[in-house]
Amino acid sequence: MKYKAILMFVVAATIFTAVAQAQYTPSLMPPRTAHPSAATASINVKSDALALATSTCSYFFTVPGKLNSFLSYCVTVNGNIVSLQSPSGFDSIAQGGAGEGYGVCDASTGKSYYDWAYTDSGTWGAPVLLSSTATAVKIARTTTDGLWTLTQTITKQSGVQPFAKITMALKNNTAITKDAYLVRYADVDPANSSFTDSSFLESFDSSQYAAWGYGALNNSVGDFSLGLMLEEIGQPNVPYGFEGIAQNTSAAPDPCNPGANYAGYQASVDGSVELFWVLELGAQKTGTVNAKYEPF
Repeated sequence: MKYKAILMFVVAATIFTAVAQAQYTPSLMPPRTAHPSAATASINVKSDALALATSTCSYFFTVPGKLNSFLSYCVTVNGNIVSLQSPSGFDSIAQGGAGEGYGVCDASTGKSYYDWAYTDSGTWGAPVLLSSTATAVKIARTTTDGLWTLTQTITKQSGVQPFAKITMALKNNTAITKDAYLVRYADVDPANSSFTDSSFLESFDSSQYAAWGYGALNNSVGDFSLGLMLEEIGQPNVPYGFEGIAQNTSAAPDPCNPGANYAGYQASVDGSVELFWVLELGAQKTGTVNAKYEPF
């Protein structure tokens, strides 16, 4: 993560839109030490070996264009977006150590599974590369206990305002109905070239459908006024709730307590963005959600 001290504030928050009928007890999980992974995924070949967290790019996507019509991003073997540039040369994620990825909480057990690129829970199996083209990569991972499978499809969307679309399909591999929290997170630091940001201070806010970080026109550190939004697209195919969260810390959320670091509008903070869904999944059922990273 960033190479500077991070002050953590734990803020009690309950921000659920609609679905869950039970009360879930959050369980904070201590972070694990991340080690770079030299592994590469093989097409449709499953390995029982653990894949360690990595911020090394394996799949690269570019939309040519001028200013904010340009988009370039890369994805790790584990399905993390660890660099996203728009305009060219201005990276919103790869600053001081990339933090981006996904988390799942099994609401019936309080157990979490996450991979934020800079650290992971150690509870995901190795990635399975299902397909890779010039426009998309599709990666599946099953938890080490076999209870959940997450399949991600990350797709380049061209156009005047290009974006990276993320489709996450979470399957309940058990024979009973379960509720799960599904989280997408990014430590957003826009307005600088890769790994040159030294202040990490931006403004953050969120709505039900999105969360975003940006450098305001009057920001105190002299950065360019650019931003990155993580936004929900459409409607999940199972009973659901969802929320956008602007976090008051750059650290990743606990998937079992995703609203803990919510702080509303914030100026000149080292924050981050998050979307989370509450999904009701029947036995062997897959719930699919869609989101996008769009520069502004």
